[in-house]
Amino acid sequence: MDIDKIINSYQSYVKDAKPEDVDKTKGATLNKINDVSVLAGLLDNIRTAYDMVSDSVTGKYKGVSRSTLALLAGGLAYLALPIDLMPDVIPVAGWVDDAIVLGWIFARCADEFKKYKNLKNSDT
Repeated sequence: MDIDKIINSYQSYVKDAKPEDVDKTKGATLNKINDVSVLAGLLDNIRTAYDMVSDSVTGKYKGVSRSTLALLAGGLAYLALPIDLMPDVIPVAGWVDDAIVLGWIFARCADEFKKYKNLKNSDT
């Protein structure tokens, strides 16, 4: 799947979804990892990634490249979807593969995260 298809798919989801539905999805995804201490360190980056993708797709933030946007959207989808390299029903191992994939993605996007967080902090 190419980058434009991923972005268009996410845009159509966000456009057609009610804000409370998007928040429920975000909440369910965050709850998936909230109680797992091994993954708790990733929570801030997951929130930042979710907000960055949402703000980019809705036009509130235009400072992220399309390749980074696709990488973050893919990482969030990997976290949210039940289809993984190691199924989440397998204790610990099922969550470790999510942490490894997300850790790799977040390391690649570290500079983008800093720019986005600085912009968000300057807006408040």
